[in-house]
Amino acid sequence: MKKIILSLSMIAVVAIAVAGATGAFFSDTETSTGNTFTAGAIDLGVDNTSYYNGVLNTGTSWQLDWNISDEIPRQFFNFLDLKPGDWGEDTISLHVNNNDSYLCADVTLTSNDDKSSTEPELASLDALDDVSNLMDGELASHLRFVWWADDGDNVLETNETPIHNNVPLGTGSVALADSQTNVWGDLNGGLSGNGPLPGGVPRYIAKAWCFGDLTLAPVTAGAGQNPTVDGGVRCNGVNETNVTQTDGVTLDIAFRAVQSRNNTGFVCGQSQPEPHRLVLENENMTTSPDWTPITGDGIGGVLTWAGDGPTFSYSVSASGLPATTNYSLIYYADPYPGNNPGKLIGTGTTDSGGNLAFSDNPDLGMDLPMPTDANSGAPHNGAKIWLIPSANYNVGTNSVTPWTPDNTWLFEGNVYINYNDTNN
Repeated sequence: MKKIILSLSMIAVVAIAVAGATGAFFSDTETSTGNTFTAGAIDLGVDNTSYYNGVLNTGTSWQLDWNISDEIPRQFFNFLDLKPGDWGEDTISLHVNNNDSYLCADVTLTSNDDKSSTEPELASLDALDDVSNLMDGELASHLRFVWWADDGDNVLETNETPIHNNVPLGTGSVALADSQTNVWGDLNGGLSGNGPLPGGVPRYIAKAWCFGDLTLAPVTAGAGQNPTVDGGVRCNGVNETNVTQTDGVTLDIAFRAVQSRNNTGFVCGQSQPEPHRLVLENENMTTSPDWTPITGDGIGGVLTWAGDGPTFSYSVSASGLPATTNYSLIYYADPYPGNNPGKLIGTGTTDSGGNLAFSDNPDLGMDLPMPTDANSGAPHNGAKIWLIPSANYNVGTNSVTPWTPDNTWLFEGNVYINYNDTNN
């Protein structure tokens, strides 16, 4: 019996040893390291060359690349003394880096103002200037525009077909390259094709304007024409009258680049990825301020926001401001001091170069404008948004005080916004 028990014990020990040995199967491991997902980029660069009455317009054109993603306002032109028969041409170079993209041009007429009423103007049966109405002028309808896909020489040539011809200045979207259009499809055969702009390949879009009657006179392609001699357009101001005297027009021209991959049906006029955009400008603050936006001085900003919702999701950027200075983005509700009811939206501090950028997603707890705001009714029907030094804003009372505006205060540029707080 003891031998049997001893034998069983030995078997158990052997079984344990065998069981322990069975853990070492043949095996191998290969490891893939450093796996990443990196989002691509759509980076739109724009530069411009401008001619005014056949002369290179070095005073108002800018010829260095800038990225529209920077959202700093730039100018294509700034003409302050137009006469009937004046004309101009701009060739704009567009560079979409990194990825194929659709491309749209959005023109927004922000004012068409009858700034004052001269005797000759009134004699032309023009109505007396309405100082509260920024759209009571006639100049916009007397400025005529033509756009075309250019080869970069600032001249309308016989192989370049106009996109929009002899149209008055107004608000609208121009499809340059979308699922239905590509204006550069075939310069030798006019407009053809559709689809996105290839990444890394520059394209040129030209526009010419005329204060008067515009006609086209394309020059022979490849003839080496000089835009100072003949830009391929004709302008005749003989039919103009005094009705446009002293009128002023301001407009925004924005270029949008939108990814084409996984976005096969994109159409410029049907998609606005950034539909809510407000340019902020310093304004004329002389002894008798006329609140005219000051453009071309390098001081300005842009506010964008997502639209109606439970929170006001926004981003603001500015340049040309005092260095290392606190700024407040505010809702200014007339009358003075702007606390009817008014609201602090957000704050930020400029860097050493006077640049500013900040964003947030606050719950304002109110619509813009509120009914107690003097601007909530006609003719403005909207809210004023300002970017001013924080030292001039009393958060406790939502008041602008002390009232010491100068050219570092950025105003709404006479454009009033609307926002619906959906949970208020």
